[in-house]
Amino acid sequence: MKLNNILKYGIILGIPALSMVSCVSSGDNPGIEYAPNMYISQAYEPFSQEKKFDNNPNGMTMRMPVKGTVARGQASFIYPNPNTGDGYAISADYKPWIAATEDNVAEGERLYNIYCWSCHGKKGKNDGPIFKSKKIPAPSWPDYQSDYIKELPVGKAYHTVTYGKGLMGSHAFMLNPEERWKVIHYVKSLAFGDAFTYAEPNANLISLDEAMGTNNNTSLDSQATGTVELETL
Repeated sequence: MKLNNILKYGIILGIPALSMVSCVSSGDNPGIEYAPNMYISQAYEPFSQEKKFDNNPNGMTMRMPVKGTVARGQASFIYPNPNTGDGYAISADYKPWIAATEDNVAEGERLYNIYCWSCHGKKGKNDGPIFKSKKIPAPSWPDYQSDYIKELPVGKAYHTVTYGKGLMGSHAFMLNPEERWKVIHYVKSLAFGDAFTYAEPNANLISLDEAMGTNNNTSLDSQATGTVELETL
């Protein structure tokens, strides 16, 4: 009778103890997984390396896009000028495909008040709280109303917003290409004040393809910290 009781209580106590021990992972042993399909999908996961595919880089399930591939709707992210001194110089000829309409300038103001005012101030006087704190020195030009900003080609402004220049970092991860042009148009409206001329709502600008020019050695600026060189499109 005592032996039966010992066996009975031993089994009752042993099962929970065994369960707890078996569920503990150590080293390369993941332990016992309940419903492993919740962890390892039986279907192919695009970015998974769970299953080895010798034909794909790093054994990935998904194949890398063909070099030069541009995702649908992302063509405007291709910027033909490299992040170099020469690239900045030739960016003067880069033209906007977003018109300076009242609606676009108003949207540029909204974006400016999110991303730019903290340094450059609400009216482009370089009196934002960051410059006022002296943690970062203000630029050499006094404000947006200076001749430097008035005469600055919009293409160079776009290059600066895309890559950054001097102490100003890239804003490519904050603003998509269309938004960059809208902010630039608003900056120009601050520079010229009442003399600024808005574009007509149906103004005809150059196409995106014309803005890209004929340069096939393009760079993808979707990464703010650098560029990914693409081969021939």
